[in-house]
Amino acid sequence: MTQNESAIEQINLGFNEQEDRLLLKVGLADKTEITLWITRRVCKSMWSSLQNTGNELLPTAHQFLAPTIATADAKDQALESFMRESDDQKKIENLDFKSEYVAGRQARSDEPMLAVQSMIVSIANLPPHLELQCTNGQSVKMALTNELVHALTSMMQLATREAGWDLLMPADNAPVNISTSTQTLH
Repeated sequence: MTQNESAIEQINLGFNEQEDRLLLKVGLADKTEITLWITRRVCKSMWSSLQNTGNELLPTAHQFLAPTIATADAKDQALESFMRESDDQKKIENLDFKSEYVAGRQARSDEPMLAVQSMIVSIANLPPHLELQCTNGQSVKMALTNELVHALTSMMQLATREAGWDLLMPADNAPVNISTSTQTLH
């Protein structure tokens, strides 16, 4: 099996205090590297999109079973789905967050590109991908897998904690009611 030259081998995400941005480094199988500056606004958008995408990547067993009658075909699909989920979980458990990022890759651009927009794009039956549009008109697209979503969100948690950014609020928080009192001056 040949490996795609643009397959992701390594990802690194860290906070740069001088720039007040995150620097995303994507090491590819062809020994090149794509570097992107991620602002707080774009990071927050990525976080929200990735949180919503994580549940959509892999169908779960309960989606194949009818509420009252389960057919043999539905059971087979559910079993296949369970096996895929199990395989994905094993891959996630084997992700390496401790090794150093391998430096010395050939940069694909002179300086890091600045991401100005983040979106998840889904087309027909293809897996969704994360698209980061940059100020120079280029886009960086990464096909999303459960492992990649897990890796990115884990690194975002660490990097934003270091940055002191408040990005990690769940997107589906119920509104908080704050009682206000009026004070009268005499």
